[in-house]
Amino acid sequence: MNPQLPSELRGLRDLFQSCDPVPERALAGAYAAMSRRSGYRDPVALQLIGDSAESLAQVRSIGPPEPRVLTFAMPGRVLELDLLPVEEDRYEVSGMVLNRAGGAPPAGDVVLRHRVGECAGSLDEHGAFRVGDVPRGPLSVVFRPLRSEPAVADWLVC
Repeated sequence: MNPQLPSELRGLRDLFQSCDPVPERALAGAYAAMSRRSGYRDPVALQLIGDSAESLAQVRSIGPPEPRVLTFAMPGRVLELDLLPVEEDRYEVSGMVLNRAGGAPPAGDVVLRHRVGECAGSLDEHGAFRVGDVPRGPLSVVFRPLRSEPAVADWLVC
């Protein structure tokens, strides 16, 4: 979970955990089922390091909607993606995977897991990708580079 949760969400989480805690057996079973479903045995962490929704200086303007920008870090790379609302319940997602050392752009694909399945976008020669028709709601991002282990992010709500 994101360690920089707003205090309201931390308070709500603490309230639920104190009044109606989830049994440990249920949590262990849920995590085991998620790892079996995803097909990733021991994934590298894809850590959320930036979210434009948490910005204090948000300005609402008339015109096209602003994209939500998410930035993830993994060993040696950064993945940034834009969630652009295209319909009331859909996003178009575009982004880029960058090597921190300034090397050649990585090859592979970015998978967006959501409530009804998953969709993927292949990286082009510059490390960019685009995925259309992504439903709003819970979302997990997976970067699957060629010839190395995938990097998986925790679930977040978009």
